[in-house]
Order: sequence, then structure tokens, then C-alpha cells
Amino acid sequence: MSTAGPRGGWSTPRRAAVRAGRVLVGTVVVATAMFGAVVTPWAVMLLGAPALGLLAAGTVASADPGFPREPGSRRVVVHVAAGGVLAVPFGAALPALGGLGGAVVLVVLVVGSLVAADALAAAERGSRAEDAAELGALPTEEVVRQWLATEERLRSPRHRGEAAEVRALLLDELARRDPQGVAAWLAAGGASPAPYIRTGRDLPG
Repeated sequence: MSTAGPRGGWSTPRRAAVRAGRVLVGTVVVATAMFGAVVTPWAVMLLGAPALGLLAAGTVASADPGFPREPGSRRVVVHVAAGGVLAVPFGAALPALGGLGGAVVLVVLVVGSLVAADALAAAERGSRAEDAAELGALPTEEVVRQWLATEERLRSPRHRGEAAEVRALLLDELARRDPQGVAAWLAAGGASPAPYIRTGRDLPG
């Protein structure tokens, strides 16, 4: 499509900027923490820092249903544990750095927020891809049934956004299996796709 070129030209510099941001934040945090380790009492470094890392990692692991099964979840827990350990000397270094400490915090907050936003967006894209793969394994009758099941949730202000996202995935899956049926359904403006979608056979993914 005609939009592929501009989108690719925009995403490549963006990915490079995100990678540079990760390197910058990581370097600043580690360098500051190394300085902080020098001024932090040894007992705090040997006991407090590991304890904070274990506490943070344990909290994240207990809240993630994918841990320890999924590699992505394991990576997140490891990163959180490392962040918890580094937080102790990092925090101790800021007062010792004086005015430079404020600049360090500013860099971490600004650049870190951009990197975190990109990570969240990537996680959302991955989640949608997994959902689409799961839908692809369902019989067509079940996909239609799930479409009808979202009708009530669409009327709820609390669940409307989630239901709309689910319907977008369902519509994509139905269009992949029976594009003519979906086109006829949308043209007719019917509430249910059941009369238009061929459910007697399932098209391979």
C-alpha cells in the first residue's frame, strides 16, 4: 500500500531513538549507582539492596500469570530485580551529586518515560498478535458466537472499550475466513453475522 513507505521511514528512526534511549538510561542509572555504591554503607549494599530487589521481583512475579512459564515474563522479573538492587545505591548517590543529581533524575524521567511508553505499546501489539493467533484456532461458529457475546458488553460504559477491541479482532478473523460473507453482512447492516458467514467449513489459516 502507499502508506508502507512513509511508515517504514518513520519507524526506523523511531526504533533507533528508542534503542539510544535505552542505552542512555541504562548507562546513567548504572554509572550513578556505581558512584552511590561507594558512598553507601556496606551493610546496606549487602543486605538492603538485594532484599529490595527480591521484594520487587517477587511482587511482579506474583502478579504476572505468565511467570515463570513465558520467557518474556521471566525477563521482566529479572529486570525488575536488577532495578530494585540498583535503586538503593542510585538513591544514595543523588544527594552526593548535588545539582548534578537533579539532572540525572530529569534524564531518567524524561527519556525513561519515552522508552517505557514504547515498551508498553510493543507489549500491546504482542498481546493482540497472541489473541489473533488464538482466534485462528477456533471454529467459525465459535468466532461468530463470541461476536454475539460482546453485544451486551458494548452497552456497558465500563467494558465498551475492551469489547470494541475484541470485536475488531473478531471482525478481522471473520473477514480472513469469509470476506464475501463479511462484505454482504456489512452492506446489509445486520446486527448478527450469523446469516452471512459460512460456518459449514473452516478455511485454513
